Amino acid sequence: MKRIVFTILIVLGVCVDVHAQKGLSIQSAFDELAVKKNVTEVVMGAGRLKKYKLSFFHSLEIKNPSANEQQRIEALLQSDAGQAILHEEHSGHKLYELPERKGMHYYIFYRCTNQSLTLIYIEGKASLKQIESQFLKSKK
Repeated sequence: MKRIVFTILIVLGVCVDVHAQKGLSIQSAFDELAVKKNVTEVVMGAGRLKKYKLSFFHSLEIKNPSANEQQRIEALLQSDAGQAILHEEHSGHKLYELPERKGMHYYIFYRCTNQSLTLIYIEGKASLKQIESQFLKSKK
């Protein structure tokens, strides 16, 4: 019984994952890299994110990324950056806000160092200011 429930949860997670990033180039990074040994993937849906006014969170953290992994993700990111309505860069961090649709906001965060590469996709009703204030508040 546990196996059946686990399998259903995985299938539902994949369906949400594919739908959430549909139309974005970075989707292929999530699809291709999530299975590698040096990668940590986090996927959260609306239930866990409701108090933050978010409906979907998907991240990849790659430990000691290869030059190929870094170049691949940066190329995909640049492709999606073309549709961004906001682009900010701060000391190695990049933020892209994509066009709002039906009251939903879409964000891509990216950071790369020699030790790790982080790619995050977020969607929800929260504005960028709300996300920043919530996460800055939780660090105190």
